[in-house]
Amino acid sequence: MLHYRPGERALAMSLAAVAGYVDSIGFMFYGGVFLSFMSGNSTRFAVSFVEGDAELMLLAGQCIGLFMAGVILGAFVQRFSTFKLGKYRAREAVMILVATLFSISALLLAVGLEWACLLLLSLGIGAMNSVFERDGEVSVAVTYVTGTLVKAGQRFVDSFFGGRTAAWVYPLLMALCLSAGAVVGAVAYVNIELLAVYPLAAFVVALAVGNQVVRERRRRRGLPL
Repeated sequence: MLHYRPGERALAMSLAAVAGYVDSIGFMFYGGVFLSFMSGNSTRFAVSFVEGDAELMLLAGQCIGLFMAGVILGAFVQRFSTFKLGKYRAREAVMILVATLFSISALLLAVGLEWACLLLLSLGIGAMNSVFERDGEVSVAVTYVTGTLVKAGQRFVDSFFGGRTAAWVYPLLMALCLSAGAVVGAVAYVNIELLAVYPLAAFVVALAVGNQVVRERRRRRGLPL
């Protein structure tokens, strides 16, 4: 996170909050299946298999499959846009993809396809992992915090041996943003149930538009992207 600009860090933290929000909605709607936390879904899949709960096993498997499909789709858009438009357009293309997927999810909810709406959110969350990439690798984890917390703990120790304090503060902030998003998502679901998808989609679209505007402005001014 240290080599990113403040605006980019704000975008990463906002996306982490989106991941937490989505996970809360999925968890509460499905009763124990996640839309972002694939380690949890893998455990749920295994336990359901042993217990003979085919329905829950299938649901967990669907979420894992769609998340993976989203990762593949996001990576493809990132690579294709880098090849065709240049690496500085790739993030914009992935953000547009993610905003489109969340918007379609909201439209599916509007026509009464609740199950499709939720599963498409998992696709969008998977694609979101390609927003921050460097040299083909995820440089900022925006949808999972296990590795982020490990990094925060390691960098905290490093700070006693000459490392920078910010090196552990930013990963910790990412984890806190995801948790905060999960709280907001849970509160929204308790009060308005799946209608909580609408403000979520609007927020993601706003992030995509804001990202585009800022980057175009920097491009016109000749500032680094």
